[in-house]
Amino acid sequence: MKILIVSGFLGAGKTTFIKTLAARTGKEFAILENEYGAAGIDGDILRQNVQEADVNVWEMTEGCICCSAKGDFAASVLTIANSVDPDYLVIEPTGVGMLGNVVRNLQKIQYERITLLAPVTIVDGNSFLRYSREYPVLYQEQIASASAVFVSKMENAQAEEKEVLRRELEKINPGGVLMTEHYSSLKKEQWEELLSRGYDGRILRDPSAESETLPDSFSLKGAAMDCPERLFFLLEQLIRGCYGNIFRAKGSLPAGKQVLRFDVADGRYLVTGEESCAEGKAVFIGTELQRQKLREQFMIRADRVKIRPSSGRSF
Repeated sequence: MKILIVSGFLGAGKTTFIKTLAARTGKEFAILENEYGAAGIDGDILRQNVQEADVNVWEMTEGCICCSAKGDFAASVLTIANSVDPDYLVIEPTGVGMLGNVVRNLQKIQYERITLLAPVTIVDGNSFLRYSREYPVLYQEQIASASAVFVSKMENAQAEEKEVLRRELEKINPGGVLMTEHYSSLKKEQWEELLSRGYDGRILRDPSAESETLPDSFSLKGAAMDCPERLFFLLEQLIRGCYGNIFRAKGSLPAGKQVLRFDVADGRYLVTGEESCAEGKAVFIGTELQRQKLREQFMIRADRVKIRPSSGRSF
């Protein structure tokens, strides 16, 4: 799972940027929202506006992931990695959080299955001078800690205004990529680079590229079906290639009032009953796996889950 942080002060346009990222790349990713307060407003907006993309939205409220709720934040990221297992996780911190702290918290839980991408900060060009003056430490830290800074809400500004802003941003972040033209002008390969450039600047391999030639595996925990008929229908679709080239799959899960075990191999499947099942599990092995479509069939869509830290304060 690769993690992209999209930071920015309140009202900078982070949610709009993420919606555009989903539309332009067509990649499968989940979103972890750190809402400002307890109401999940931006999460609702994302769900309403990215229906054409394979996107799941998780929300973390009543705590700032950069400081007071960092333990819950790390646990939430690990939960997503181990249960949902998306190719990409986009994290949108609260607009009043320190980007550098979020990065450091993620670096503590990195391992071979979690990789941090180069973070992005969105800057509202019209509010730059005001926020730099009123919140100098917080505002400039978000800019300085980013690998790339995109300016929003200055589409109609003169070239001279944009150049002045670029020079100011360069003083704060001299080594970063600074884009004062609106990000809507980015080419597809530039959008895709946001999901492939590591925190250290290296370009990482596309997880889907290797799947064209080498087998991949995908597992689910907490899987369930609302009735046995849905499982049989899914298995029929599975052997017909509707979810990728799957040549091996097995699992055990609740299906309505029954517990069923299934096994798929060589274009055939077998289903048997079980007395009990502590936790529904399923694993799929093959190439070009349609992970998001499989998740939806197993009733574990992440956008039905709200992560609420047991401790932490509104920030």
